[in-house]
Amino acid sequence: MNLKNQKMNLINLKLSILLLFALLLFSFPTYAQKVERVEPLSWWVDMRQDLQLMLYGEDLKDGKVSVKPEGINIKKVHNADSPNYLFVDVKVGKPGKYTFTVTRGAKKIAFEYEIHERRKGASERRGFTTSDAIYLIMPDRFANGDTSNDVLKESQQILDRTKLEARHGGDIQGIIDHLDYIVDLGITTLWSTPLLEDNLYYHQYSCSDYYRIGPHFGTNELYRKMVEEAHTRGLKVIKDVTPNHCSIGHWWMKDLPFNDWINYLESKTRTNIALNSFSDPHASAIDREICEKGWFVESLPDMNLYNPFVMNYLAQAAIWWIEYANLDGLRVDTYFYMGKNAAHWTSRLRKEYPNMNMVGEIWGNDVPVVSYWLGGQKNHDGFDSNLPSAMDFPLQRSLIMGLATDNEGWGGSTKAIYNTLALDFLYNDPTNQLIVFTDNHDIERLYNMLGKDIEKVKLALTFICTTRGTPQITYGTELLFESDPRGGDHRMRPDFPGGWKEDAINLFDPKQRNAEQTDVFNHTRTLLNFRKNVPALHSGKLIHYFPEQNTYVYFRSNLQDTVMVIINASDKAYEVNWNRFTECLPNKIEGTDILTDQKIKTTEKLSVGSKKSMVIYFR
Repeated sequence: MNLKNQKMNLINLKLSILLLFALLLFSFPTYAQKVERVEPLSWWVDMRQDLQLMLYGEDLKDGKVSVKPEGINIKKVHNADSPNYLFVDVKVGKPGKYTFTVTRGAKKIAFEYEIHERRKGASERRGFTTSDAIYLIMPDRFANGDTSNDVLKESQQILDRTKLEARHGGDIQGIIDHLDYIVDLGITTLWSTPLLEDNLYYHQYSCSDYYRIGPHFGTNELYRKMVEEAHTRGLKVIKDVTPNHCSIGHWWMKDLPFNDWINYLESKTRTNIALNSFSDPHASAIDREICEKGWFVESLPDMNLYNPFVMNYLAQAAIWWIEYANLDGLRVDTYFYMGKNAAHWTSRLRKEYPNMNMVGEIWGNDVPVVSYWLGGQKNHDGFDSNLPSAMDFPLQRSLIMGLATDNEGWGGSTKAIYNTLALDFLYNDPTNQLIVFTDNHDIERLYNMLGKDIEKVKLALTFICTTRGTPQITYGTELLFESDPRGGDHRMRPDFPGGWKEDAINLFDPKQRNAEQTDVFNHTRTLLNFRKNVPALHSGKLIHYFPEQNTYVYFRSNLQDTVMVIINASDKAYEVNWNRFTECLPNKIEGTDILTDQKIKTTEKLSVGSKKSMVIYFR
């Protein structure tokens, strides 16, 4: 055999080996190289419900899942409609680090997972109560404490403080930097609008990752640090969650686990906002369906809570954050848009935390509608949402109507407030179930709604700090923040002056406030710090009197203390007729107006000035 033939034989041999390798390669299906996502990110022992993991990676379908060492057990593995997901039911036993293995044929893909010890008493956490006062902040507009996260390559959002709809740069470090301001005001609970990743909007109500803090705000670890810092100052923390919808930019929108993971995926039908259709005995089925399953806006796909895997995912995501960050409560966005299966989501959380409070956004102006969505109600159709509390939108509306108008008709003036509170019999427990507020991040600023009349602003603040329920104040209301005159959907979300180093004025600094801002701040601070230590304002009985001369008088009392509140919204002084109030002051002779430190005697004449309030504390 000559050298030429030897070379040809060698070439043919190599070609044969390559051909055999190719045949072997394409004779078997493609296997996943790794599990790209595992959610929840970790879990805890001693939970009251079993864990369901969602695994995501290329071609996971029909994979066999095992785990080592012993301590947790695989109960069942579920395929999804997409071949790239597995859902794994896990029975958790012992804490520790575990190795899961997904096996398909000869391929094995491993990932690590940790089960943590649970905090002592975690399941019995109480959360916020009527003894608290809640402060709502929008992080992007509050304070920029870390400029290094202002511009990120991965973000589609533009930082531009001159545009109302753009991101402005506030972050978690900015919140931490100003926790002492919040405490000094007299606040006991912090509610931040969402901080989870949102790759579309600054307000973060369009979640693109349920397990990641938006990088513009910081990290998961920094968020947990913020909660710890708040707790060291005696502040509780409420997390804002959005189980009703996700973002059109959420990572799973390119490869949904199930075909029905999202409602109306093809048509993207918008919700009809027919809130009353759920409680309305005459409502059509189609109206209810579109209200529940329709997309809130085109960028917010509606989650199908009737798919059990969706339900598990969203319930576990909320539970994970409660455990991970040691939270004190939740605020649930667009609660009624979740439909009646919201009750199942809520019950899942309450099974884990039977004493923890959560408040739902039930944006309705009618008391019967809000009461329908509160847990424990005896509704005509037997529906029970299991929801512990709700935002009191009907009372907020009546408060503004009552103070903004001087009409002495049946619904005008402070009679609007009285008439709404007179419907409290429709609630199961209004004192403990309702959050009272003057404004929030979605409606006009209080200062604007009341015609920029600071005396009326103070009347409104007096009311929410002393009536039944738990008060909530929006950042800057205590400093007369106003809506931007340019208008639009973002006008009510101004930056907090002083939250950015380049700001000309710093309103966190008392020395830089004008006289009116100082007046309203001190008024709010006095009320909130007084309220902290007076149980009669937390759980005391409410007795109110039909308004006369546009002046509303009511009492909060328990066995020890009595607080008399006089709100004179008229343009004339109000002369108090003590004989009218003997029912609430049988043995009370002397008290103190906590707003002025004036001593008040029921045996002497008392005049309350125009657009003034008194909070008289009788011991």
